Amino acid sequence: MILKAAEDFKKRTLSALPTLVEKLAYICSLQTGSGGYLHWGFSRAYGNRPTQEAIYAAHMETSLALSHVPVREIFQEYQQAIAHSGVPEILNPNSFVLKAPVNGDAILSAHLRLLQDSVVALAQQESTTHQVA
Repeated sequence: MILKAAEDFKKRTLSALPTLVEKLAYICSLQTGSGGYLHWGFSRAYGNRPTQEAIYAAHMETSLALSHVPVREIFQEYQQAIAHSGVPEILNPNSFVLKAPVNGDAILSAHLRLLQDSVVALAQQESTTHQVA
């Protein structure tokens, strides 16, 4: 059941989001303050434990993948995402969050926080530059 839920989450939910940065921002939007995940449809279909494990696995995989991408490419993905979908709440610089799964990996958490801060700073700089021009 857990494998089925994990495959379903990746194939049905995450495949709708074309970039790694969108995928991770979406997963982070599902994460609660305690580190669990809220996804009503998945919980209803698979139950709480398989849902938690499936989203956690996708979160870890996506976090690790994004941590190997240069900031320039991450920002380009961010710009592409905004260009094709407007500015959904998960990509709004004021609410944009990239965080690691709750697993005690402080280095991954710090790295994702730096990536988040970099993307937000670049987006704000770009916004300011366009307003001045």
